[in-house]
Parts: sequence; C-alpha cells; structure tokens
Amino acid sequence: MRGLYPKIMLLVGGVFAVALFFIGAIVYVSESQIEREGIVRAETLNRMAFEALYAAMRQGGGRDGNLNVIARMRGLGAFTRLRVVKGAPVVAQFGAQADELPEDAFEQRGLAGEVIQHIRWQDGYRIIRYVTPLRVQPECQRCHLAEIGAVNGIISTEISLQAYESALYPRRDFLIATTMASLVALGLLTFYALRQMILRPVQKIQHGATAIAQGNLAHRLTLQTGDELETLATEFNQMTRELQTSYAKLAEEQDKVLAAIESSRDGIWVSDVNKRVAMVNSALEKITGRARAEVLGQPCRFLLGVAPHAGEVDCDDACPFVHPYDSGRVEGKLLSTDGKEMWIDVSYGRVHDAQGNVTGVVHIVHDMTQRKEAEDLKDEFVSLVSHELRTPLHHIKGFATTLLQTDVNWDAATQRDFLESINRESDRLAMLVEKILHLSRLETGKLPMEKDWHAVDDLIAHALQRKNAIAPERRVATTSARALPPLFVDAREIEVVLANLLANADKYSPPHRDIALTVARQDREIIFCVADQGVGIAPEHLEQIFTRFYRVDTTARRAPGIGLGLAICKRIVEAHGGRIWVESKIGVGSQFFFSLPVQEK
Repeated sequence: MRGLYPKIMLLVGGVFAVALFFIGAIVYVSESQIEREGIVRAETLNRMAFEALYAAMRQGGGRDGNLNVIARMRGLGAFTRLRVVKGAPVVAQFGAQADELPEDAFEQRGLAGEVIQHIRWQDGYRIIRYVTPLRVQPECQRCHLAEIGAVNGIISTEISLQAYESALYPRRDFLIATTMASLVALGLLTFYALRQMILRPVQKIQHGATAIAQGNLAHRLTLQTGDELETLATEFNQMTRELQTSYAKLAEEQDKVLAAIESSRDGIWVSDVNKRVAMVNSALEKITGRARAEVLGQPCRFLLGVAPHAGEVDCDDACPFVHPYDSGRVEGKLLSTDGKEMWIDVSYGRVHDAQGNVTGVVHIVHDMTQRKEAEDLKDEFVSLVSHELRTPLHHIKGFATTLLQTDVNWDAATQRDFLESINRESDRLAMLVEKILHLSRLETGKLPMEKDWHAVDDLIAHALQRKNAIAPERRVATTSARALPPLFVDAREIEVVLANLLANADKYSPPHRDIALTVARQDREIIFCVADQGVGIAPEHLEQIFTRFYRVDTTARRAPGIGLGLAICKRIVEAHGGRIWVESKIGVGSQFFFSLPVQEK
C-alpha cells in the first residue's frame, strides 16, 4: 500500500482493534483466574479438614477428638458445615449420636461410597459441598469388625467463598486501572508507530539536510518506507552525490594549489580582510622561525615586521590593504626568532570580491640573505683585494719610477735596496693571487690531493721552514707525542694549513711572545694545536672565523690580509676528512685545533 493517508487510517483502525481485543482478553483471563483460585482454595480447606479428622480418628480420639478438630477448623471462618457421619458397620458395633447420622441425600450417597463435590450459589457467592467417604484400612480391623475397603463413615463439609470472593473487589478495581493503563499504553504505542512511520523519516530527512548544510556531503538517507518519503530520500541522495562530485573536483584543485604552495621554496602566507594570518607554508616557518600554530590568526605585523633600508616599518607604509595601488613588492630586513637578521623580498597579490573590494592578500617571501651576503662578500672582496693589491703595486711603481729617473745617479747599494723592495712586494702580490686561486680551486673541487704517507715530524719541520721565511724572529715551541703514526695526506696542503695557522698566530701576537705548536693522538685522530698569547677572539666571532673574507679587528692597528688564510685551512682539513675549530679567551690568547684521521698503512 502506497501513500501516507491509507497507512495512517489502517494504523488507527488496527490500534483500536488491538485495544478491544486486549481489554476482552484481560477480563476473561481475570474471571477465569478468580474461579480457579476459589475452587483451589475450597479443595485445600476440604483436604485440610479431612486429613485432620482422619488423623484424630486414627489416634483414637473418639467423638471428643473429632469435635475438637471441628472446632478448630470452623475457626478459619470458611466452613458452614463440618461433621463426621458414621457408617452402618460402626453404628452397629459402637452406636451413634443423632448428630453422627446422615442428614441429607449427599451424605447418604457418600455412605454408599460416592465422592461428592457440589457447587451452589447463595446471595451471589459460591458455596461448595464436599462428601468424602472413610474406608476401612488394614490397620483399622483391630477396632472395627468390617471388611477392608468398606465405608464405615464420611466427612461432610460445606465451604462458603463469600469472604474470599468479597475480597476480589480490589482486583476488579485493579482490572479497571489496568484496562485504563492499557489504553494509555496503546495510545503511546500508536504515537510511537506514527513516529516510526512518519515523524522519524521526516526527521531523518531534516537531519540529512542539516548535515549537508554543514558540509558533510558523504551523508546519505536510508529510508525504506515504500511511499513518497522514500522517493524524496532517493532524490535527496542523488542531489547530494552530484554536490559531492562537484566539491570533490574543487577540493582536488584546491589540494593541488595547496600542495604547490606547501612545496614552494619561497615562503607564502595569506592574510584575510581583518589583516590576520589565515595560512602559511613550511618555507615561511623556516624563514621566520615561528611555528604555524603560533602565527595563525595573528596580525600580519606579528608574523613579518619588515623594515626597509631606511629603517621605517613597511607594515605601516606599504600595507596592501591601506595602499591598494602600490607596486606590490617590498624589500627589507627581517629579524627572526633566533635573533638573526635576514634580507627578504616580499611580493604580494590582492584578492578582490565581486565589488572590487580587497578581501585578502597573498604574500610571497623570498629569502635573499645568501644573495645579499654574496653581494656583501663581493663588495668586501673587491675592497680588500683592491687595497691589498694597491699597496704592493704602489711600492713597485714608486721604486721603479725612482730608479728610472735620469736626473739622479743612484749608487749600487741604493739600487739594490730598491730592487729588493720591488722583489718583496712582487712576492707579496704573487702570494695574494695564489691564495685567491688556491681557495677557488678548493671550493670548486678542482685541486687534486696528492696523498702519500708522511711522518708528522716532517710535516711540522717543513711548516716551520715556511714560517721562518716569513717571520724568522718569532719563536715556536713545539711539543709532539712519541710514536705518532704516519699520516696519509697531501703534505704540501697540510704544510699550508700549519703555515697559515702559524702566520696567523704571529700576526695577532704581541712581540717577543712565543707560539706553541703541540701534536697528540686522541683515539683515531691526530690533533694539531697552534696556540698564541694574543688578545683573543670575542665569542660572537668564533662561529664565522673560518668564513672567507671574514676578519676580526682585535687591535687598534688592523693586521694586513684579506681573510682567506683560515678559510683555506678549513677547506684543506675537511678535504682530508678532518675537522678544525678554535678556542679563545679575551686577554689570554687563542688555540686553533685541527684533526686528521689515522689510517691503516
């Protein structure tokens, strides 16, 4: 049956039919139960009386014993008749009183051996008459002259059920209350049925619509009512599938865009119309040093307070929300959470609504720190090299010009002194160019290492020779552990490391202070240490001391050089699988260490 109206009519008719049947069944069952319980009660009382009188007679209580039992049983209030009637054999043998003789036909029939149960009505209540024969048992022949099984008496009882049945009025009241409760229950059942068949499907449809409105496009309605509601649910599910397909395509495109944003090496963040951060990618987390959860929902200023060259804050002067027609690009400095200053380039694009209002801004942050550092290094390199090259060239040019003057006759000693100065400055110029080329070949990997087995003492001796050629007046105290194994190294390059460290110690040490060179073995490494007694290096410079072109002004007079010596040392040591580091205390001096691995020969 299709359609809601026939279903409702059928359901209401069925409910009333069930109600009528249920009420009739309750009445019938209750009345039958009352009748059965009354009969059972009467039979129980009759059995009690019979067993009590029979027991008294077996015990020889005689007439007085029987009367005592009868008096006790009548005390129960239900017996209207209770007597013992003697049969002919007993009367013939012992005689009988008038009240021990049969009074009516029921007792006569009982003396004939018939068991009688008779029900009559009096004043609307039942009275049940019982006549039960007493037969001679084998043990009774000791007293009675009768055959076994002969009837020698009866027990006649009459039990009124008035008191019992008058107590049934509360049951009738209970039956009426039960009937009313049943009707209420049927009403509730009807409501429940209507709810299951009509209200519940409608609620499912309503909940499904709410779920779809909240974005749960995977929700489906499961109705099997066979009516208009099921048809509506089917159409609803079809609409939801179409929406899910459309949103899935949009989500796929969005995921592609988000994946591209997340994988970008440039930092990207999106700010909403309230100038708060709505999205950031991993690259921006690395640039700023701030976790994504920390910055989402925060103002743009909290994430990226960029200051340009002049120092003013671009968040105030170049905000894309405040100035919607500017160039869309800002370059400036950013201070990360770890205190490092970074150069960044921020380009942004505005998101507009249909009315042309700015609803958001997409920012792309490019870290230009390395490029800026490279530019700074280049500028510093040009400045240092220009200065370092200009000094020997000025000397060479000056001495050569002086020698070429025709109006002056120089003696041989003066000419030789000028030529030695030209030669010395030429060597200095050549050494500077050699250092630049040497570092370049090390960094590009174009300098092959010609490794062989060399004794540690030989490496130290050759390095000292180089040092003596440059600074013969500086004394070096050497300490070397015994029985050091030979090293598989490029001797020329390791001698360059030692010579550079010794020259560096000489450069920054006061006059007449010794330099210490110690060599010791530690596990699978040989540790070299060059220690001076100079002014020391401040802690903030230790991390960058091995960077090319990096120099530390530790004295009022800046030491000559372009900051390549330690950078060359680092590349050579690392090319041999070792490591290099420095320890220093201001006013005490510095210790430069480097290690070389011990290999099996």
